[in-house]
Amino acid sequence: MLVGILTTIGCAVLVWLLIQSVKSNPALFSKENLNKSSMTLGILTLILIVVVGFVVMMLR
Repeated sequence: MLVGILTTIGCAVLVWLLIQSVKSNPALFSKENLNKSSMTLGILTLILIVVVGFVVMMLR
């Protein structure tokens, strides 16, 4: 019971901090920044897929 209450309070504080962060820096979620971030994440994903595939091939 106590863990559930503490988790709820922690989530509420986290959401409040995120809202304050976005309010203080609205350019954080601009279209340019989101495009750059998604491109970076896509490249990192492809690299991770290649590395995992290579490791699997080496273990066989």
